[in-house]
Amino acid sequence: MSNEKAKELALLTSFIIKEDVLGGTLFQTFDKAYELAHKFIDQYPLDTQWGIEIEYEDTIIDFLNQNK
Repeated sequence: MSNEKAKELALLTSFIIKEDVLGGTLFQTFDKAYELAHKFIDQYPLDTQWGIEIEYEDTIIDFLNQNK
């Protein structure tokens, strides 16, 4: 795994946990958040150009709500 992908996975996982949308214990939340971060990166590659119309954090939250 590249350093860039590992860094992105860590940032996504911490954001998902911070948003507290999964409703599990800390370990359940971490495991699920990490799994969802992988899925998010598969759908939105690291080179995705985030613009004004599509906000990065809003996209993550929408993605989480669709994949609970």
